[in-house]
Amino acid sequence: MELGQASVSELPVRLAKKVAPGTRACESLDIMTNVWGLISRENIPVYRYDFRVLEEYPPKKGTNEPAFKEVTKQTRNE
Repeated sequence: MELGQASVSELPVRLAKKVAPGTRACESLDIMTNVWGLISRENIPVYRYDFRVLEEYPPKKGTNEPAFKEVTKQTRNE
């Protein structure tokens, strides 16, 4: 079997038109977190990505406890 050149013609290069740069804006946000330092009594390994993110919802009618929903994926529940 012989290999030859394919007869493909070059297409013109088409680039998107340049647009003017956008305007920078900034806004201050107040963020509340529950980050606390931990001091362990034992030598317990803590892994960098071992965390959970929970969404808090207002209490349902008839209860005083808020509802929580986990939004991070965990491989196992401990």
